[in-house]
Amino acid sequence: MSNKIKAILMAAAVSSMVLTQGVSAAQFDDGEQIFTDGTESSDATGSVSALASALAKQTEEETQKFVEKEEEAAQIREERRVEKAEKASEQAEQDKTAALEAIQQTVEDARKKAEEEAEAQRVAKRQAVVDFALQFEGNPYVYGGTSLTNGADCSGFVMSVFANFGYSLPRVAADQCAASTKKDISQIEPGDLVFYGNGYVDHVALYIGDGKIIHASGAATGIKISNYDYEQPAAIGTFME
Repeated sequence: MSNKIKAILMAAAVSSMVLTQGVSAAQFDDGEQIFTDGTESSDATGSVSALASALAKQTEEETQKFVEKEEEAAQIREERRVEKAEKASEQAEQDKTAALEAIQQTVEDARKKAEEEAEAQRVAKRQAVVDFALQFEGNPYVYGGTSLTNGADCSGFVMSVFANFGYSLPRVAADQCAASTKKDISQIEPGDLVFYGNGYVDHVALYIGDGKIIHASGAATGIKISNYDYEQPAAIGTFME
């Protein structure tokens, strides 16, 4: 029982005692009974009893009201507790979703970064092949030769350039074309090979970008740069990623 209920009941008990003691004191005066018969005493006792009953009833009603309010308050507190718990659960779910989304975004960013780095490395490797080949521009053409400095023919030049990067290419242009991975002209990149020939492949050049090739052209011109379409290409092939 709550302290407030106890206080109400105690107040009711004290009031009843006071009323009862007051009536008892009124019955005597210096030890003499002031009532000559039982009529007035009976009436007073009935009035006190009725008052006590009324007070008890009022106390009971007040107590019931208080209990109802307490129960209502308890229900409200419970509803608020449940609501708070639901909000906390909802927030936790939102936090979990946000955390998962953040992880997914991090993974996606890492994947994209890895792809970008791989692409940058692929392009850089192709450019390295081109840059290496360009330093031999102007060196002599020698039929059957494979020397980048002392002289090479078209397939010997290409074979020796790629050998510097760990690639093993066939010796002649037709075999290099057959061994390469074919590409459409619209997909050509620096580091690809351009093959020429009428009916069969008899010449090969290294594509260096911007519509240009470097190749061991012939005895009169040596290793030089030309437009890739100085003749109609027979095929585009590659040994690089």
